[in-house]
Amino acid sequence: MPYYSVAKGRNAGVYHSWDECKQNVNGYSGAVFKKFSSEGEARSFMNNNGGSSGSGYSSGSGYSSGSGGYNSSRSGYGGGSYSGSGGYGSLGYGSSGYGGSSKSKSTRIYTDGASRGNGRTNTPEAGYGVYFGPNDPRNVGKAMSEVDDVKANVPTNQRAELTAIRHALQHIDSQPDSQPYTIVTDSQYSQKALTEWSNNWQKNNWRTSNGAPVANQDLIKENLSLMNKINSRNGQNSVQFEHVRGHNGDPGNEGADALANSGADKLRFY
Repeated sequence: MPYYSVAKGRNAGVYHSWDECKQNVNGYSGAVFKKFSSEGEARSFMNNNGGSSGSGYSSGSGYSSGSGGYNSSRSGYGGGSYSGSGGYGSLGYGSSGYGGSSKSKSTRIYTDGASRGNGRTNTPEAGYGVYFGPNDPRNVGKAMSEVDDVKANVPTNQRAELTAIRHALQHIDSQPDSQPYTIVTDSQYSQKALTEWSNNWQKNNWRTSNGAPVANQDLIKENLSLMNKINSRNGQNSVQFEHVRGHNGDPGNEGADALANSGADKLRFY
């Protein structure tokens, strides 16, 4: 049975379902919460990181705490923010998906890629997923064969991750508003490729320090072009990136992972 520990939210406590947890963190600025497999760990997290709830009330199935406040938000890659110790995030859960606290107004989009038999030409079952929120019609899981020449470009996890980010950026570019967005990924490679390493690669004519051509440079260049276009139109840092640990109980990351795997299920080689 899962246990959802709310250290800071409307009502601090330990809850037995995501719906109960969501009611106490949805739209709450600076919420700190995390999923555990044991009640003891959940209570310990709440007590150690506990924030005072508004009423001190917890669900009947939970455990309440009124201990002092704690804010685990810290700066993430590219200026985003995330919750320490694997928490779900301090930007809040907004109506348009994961995002939109009153402080940041940032809309969060989760991306992920999957490739089975990673990089092997005979067994590349690969797909990508983009997750906006529960039951959101914009959620997508596609096979890499729908958007890439998988014969010429053998699918890999990294290529699928970058393709998911491209989908998110294309969506952002299509929006008429100028609000900031945070793309959340569990791929440090993708994040650093777009926010750190690409500067040197461009200076070196898209060669690595060893002189080899940069892998996936077609997708990296396309993503950089989209990022520059959005930032030029909406203001610098309109798109930021946040890294989260994969398979660590984050519902947004798990949603993107499930979509990516559903996309991979559609791709078969015989």
